[in-house]
Amino acid sequence: MYKYSGKSKFRVLTIGWEPYFIDYLLAPIEDRIEIEFIHGLVGDASRISHAQKEYPRLKFVALSKTKQEPLPIPDYELLARLECVGVPTVKSMVRGDRVLRHRSERAAFGYATLLARRMREALNEVEPSLVLASFDSVHSAMSLLVSKSLGIPWVTMAFSVIPDNLTGFCNALTPNSLVTITRPVDAPLRDEAKRLIFSVRSKQQKVLAFRPPTSVAQWTRQYIVHCSNLLRRRRAPGILGIDRFTYPSIVERLCDIFRRLSNRLRLPTGEMLNLPPARRFVYYPLHMAPESMLDTWAPFYQDQLAFVAQLSLAIPADMAFVVKLHFSDPDNYNRQQLEQLMSLPRLHVVHPTASGRDFMEKAVLVVGIHGTSCLEAALLGKPVLIFGDSAYQHFPRTERAKRPDEIYQQIRRMLDQPPPNDDEIVDAYAAYIARYMPGRINDWDRPIEPEQLDQLADCFGALRSYCNDPVSGANWYNQRPFVR
Repeated sequence: MYKYSGKSKFRVLTIGWEPYFIDYLLAPIEDRIEIEFIHGLVGDASRISHAQKEYPRLKFVALSKTKQEPLPIPDYELLARLECVGVPTVKSMVRGDRVLRHRSERAAFGYATLLARRMREALNEVEPSLVLASFDSVHSAMSLLVSKSLGIPWVTMAFSVIPDNLTGFCNALTPNSLVTITRPVDAPLRDEAKRLIFSVRSKQQKVLAFRPPTSVAQWTRQYIVHCSNLLRRRRAPGILGIDRFTYPSIVERLCDIFRRLSNRLRLPTGEMLNLPPARRFVYYPLHMAPESMLDTWAPFYQDQLAFVAQLSLAIPADMAFVVKLHFSDPDNYNRQQLEQLMSLPRLHVVHPTASGRDFMEKAVLVVGIHGTSCLEAALLGKPVLIFGDSAYQHFPRTERAKRPDEIYQQIRRMLDQPPPNDDEIVDAYAAYIARYMPGRINDWDRPIEPEQLDQLADCFGALRSYCNDPVSGANWYNQRPFVR
C-alpha cells in the first residue's frame, strides 16, 4: 500500500480507475506535468499486490476489502450524515449501481459503509489536493460524498460529443456541473460553432455510439467476445479484483445475455413505426440502460417506461407521442412491456433501426433526459424539453422541465414560441464549446496520440491552476450555476 511521505507537488487521488488504464493514460500525463497521482483501487483488495508487481512505478491504495474480511454492518447514520444537497442519496447510488442493485439491502449498504470508512481513511492519509473519480458506480458517488464532507475538491472527466474532441471536468455528478475553466468566445470559436452546426444539419457529423450487430457474422463475433470475457474472469479473478460488489456473477451475466437475446427475437416489430406520422407529434428517443446518463446523472428517471407513461399524460390531445427504441439497446424491454406501452392513447413506438433524424426533423417538440439527441435538436432549432441537469439546456427554445403538473402548460407555451434564428443558436453553441478545452474523443479503443496526451496534460494543468487559486479552492462546492 502507498505510504504518504510528506506534501510535495499537486497530488491527485483517483477512485476506481483500472491499473491498465492508469498506466495507459494517467502515467504519461504525470510524466508531462507536475502532478502526483495516487490510485485508489476498488474490488477485491488482494489485487493490489498484482497491480504493484505489474506496474511498479504506480502508487496504489486499497479502498475495498479482501474476500476473507467480513463486510461491516450497514451504518445508516453514517451514510445519512454524509448525504447532502447536490449529490444523489445513498439509496439512489445503490439503485444506480449496475451490480449493487442486485444485492441484498444488507450487502449493498454494508458495502457503501465500507467504502465511506475506507475512503475517509485514504483521504486523511494521502491528503490529496484533488480527487479524480468517474460518473460510474457507487464508489465514485461515495467518493464525492466523502470528499465534500472533508472539503477536498472532487472532479470527474467530461467529454463533448459534438464536437468529439473536447475535454472538461465536472465537480458534481451531472454533465452541467463543469468546472468554470472557460475559453473566450471569440471570432474563431464562433466560426467553429458555425462549421459544426452546418455539419450537423447536413448530416455529415457522426456521433460516437455503440453499434449493435446486424449480421450473423457480427452476432457470432459478439458472443465469442462474451465467452472470452467470461473465461478471462475465471482465469484471472485476483488480477481483475473480482468480487460480488463490483462484478456481476457469471450466472447473472449469462442470464442477462439470454434475456436480451430472447427480447430481441420477440420484438413486436410489426406494430412499430418506421416513418414519422403525418399528424403533429412529440418525439422522445429512449436512452440506453444501464448507463450513467440515467443511473448517475438523473437517477429519478431510471425507469424510462414509467417516465414515458407519466409524460404521456401531459401531451396535448391533438398530438401523438412517438417513442423510439435506442438502436443500441432495443433488447432491454420484453414484448409485453412494449405492447403495454403501445396501448397508451396515441402513443407509438419506433423501430430501433428507423432514422431518428427523420423523426426529430418532423417533430414539433423533442423530449430528452440527457442525450445527444437533445443537442442535435437544439442545433436544428427545435424546441427541446430536458428533464436532467444537462449542459444542453442553455440553447434557445430549450428548457429544463418543471413540476409534473406544469408540464402540459410548459409544452403549450414552448410550442407557441417562434423558432430561434441562427445567430442565437451560434451564440449558444459557442458558449457551450467554450466550457471545454481541446482534449480527445472519449473512445479508448482508439490509440491515443502524443499530441492528444499533450492536450490532456494541458487540461490537467489548467485544472491544477484553477484548484490552486484561493478563491476557486475555497468555493469549490459553492460555484454559481452556469447561465448564458
